[in-house]
Amino acid sequence: MKLIRFAAVPVLVASFLCPVLAENPALAKENAGKAKGSAGTLTKTVPLAPKGLRWGMSLEAIAKLYDDVIEQEMLPLLRRAQPGPELDAVHEELRIKKGVLRRSRVEFGDVPTGVDYTPLKGEYSYRNGESMAALTLRSGTKRHFFFFNDQLWKVYDEHTLKAGSALGANFEEAIKNLTKRFGAPPKRTAADPAKGQMFDEAEWRDDDKVIRAVDRGDILAMVYAERRIQENLARYRPNKPVDAHALDADVAAVTKKQEPKEPEKDAKGAKSKKK
Repeated sequence: MKLIRFAAVPVLVASFLCPVLAENPALAKENAGKAKGSAGTLTKTVPLAPKGLRWGMSLEAIAKLYDDVIEQEMLPLLRRAQPGPELDAVHEELRIKKGVLRRSRVEFGDVPTGVDYTPLKGEYSYRNGESMAALTLRSGTKRHFFFFNDQLWKVYDEHTLKAGSALGANFEEAIKNLTKRFGAPPKRTAADPAKGQMFDEAEWRDDDKVIRAVDRGDILAMVYAERRIQENLARYRPNKPVDAHALDADVAAVTKKQEPKEPEKDAKGAKSKKK
């Protein structure tokens, strides 16, 4: 029997799509073609997918949620495998796949990480108890989970835009499709690197989450964040970034250039010169 092999990037064979693409016939029928809501405000809550995913979950709890998905998808292989080496190989593959999400954890502590060199920079901070884990869904969507003290607060999905895809061929098409699905146009903001926003974005808010569509060219990032945290993010990130090139405070005090004092004028001398 031919077994599925891993690519260079670990792939989890989960079939669930992001909340936006998850089929919800009732919501789709209600919102289709309307887009009457005020910019960025949703009257209906957009559910997270898969079922059971919720804010505050630990990485281990999320991994167990996807364990069930993997088992269901590999069930046909398990049933067809002959007892012995063949069945043992399938069980080993199952074990490896279940570990992908768990092994992907990245801690944003005191040491810089390679994530700083990706478009995800700006979605996390250091020295504030934050971490991230990732997996690739069977659809090809790359999903990132962000945590504060091992409690889920944000999901970041990367979708490839192309003609014929559910979201469209480009960012503008995606926004039109999302507006129809959500029943309201988004609040649009242009990229502003000075404020830490590197890409153009469109934003919606429902009762418990902030939803952002991020324009990354041929990649559309759909970001779902717990509203309670997103709207009070500064409180959760008391430790600010440290400039590695900045001088130590004591060194800076010693090396600081003193402004030259103006020579004192001799009042008598000044008068005598005027005479």
